[in-house]
Amino acid sequence: MRRMFFRTHKWALLTTAGGLFVLSGCDPTVRDTVLAGVEGASTVLATTFLQAFFESLIATDEGAATIVRAAVETAQSFT
Repeated sequence: MRRMFFRTHKWALLTTAGGLFVLSGCDPTVRDTVLAGVEGASTVLATTFLQAFFESLIATDEGAATIVRAAVETAQSFT
C-alpha cells in the first residue's frame, strides 16, 4: 500500500511539473484559459466528492432494505 502511495504521488508530481513545463512556452492567454479550466474542473470534482460523502452519511438504509426486499420477492417468484 505504501508503495502505491509513493507511486501515485510521484505520478502526480511528474504530471504537474510536465504540464507546467509545456504551458510555460504557450501564449499567456492560452495558458490562463487552460489553467482556469483545470482549476474549475478540479473544484467541481472536489465539491462533488464532498457532497456525495456527506449525503451518504445522512442517507438512511430504508432504500437499500426496500431494494433487497424487492429482489428477494422477485427471486422467490422465479422458483
